Amino acid sequence: MRSLGDLLKNHTGNFPVWKKVQAAMVVEEANEVLFQLFGEESKKYARAMYIKDKALAIACLSSVMAQEIRLNQQLIVEKINKKLGQKIVEKIKYLS
Repeated sequence: MRSLGDLLKNHTGNFPVWKKVQAAMVVEEANEVLFQLFGEESKKYARAMYIKDKALAIACLSSVMAQEIRLNQQLIVEKINKKLGQKIVEKIKYLS
């Protein structure tokens, strides 16, 4: 006999609402990772906005911050995926 928790884990990916929840979790975690790596500057000049087709969109108000994110893209992606326990993000795209 399987627990309700096990059943939900196996079937939540089929629900559209779960995909929206997961996307919100990715954005929240991405903003946390940016803050950890770049401090208060990240809150002023960069913000994760959404994820679509495994590409995380980040709005950058500073070309310097965008360059720092580009240089650390692989680390950022790895930290997000590790925290969420699956490979959700593959790349970052930049919005200006």
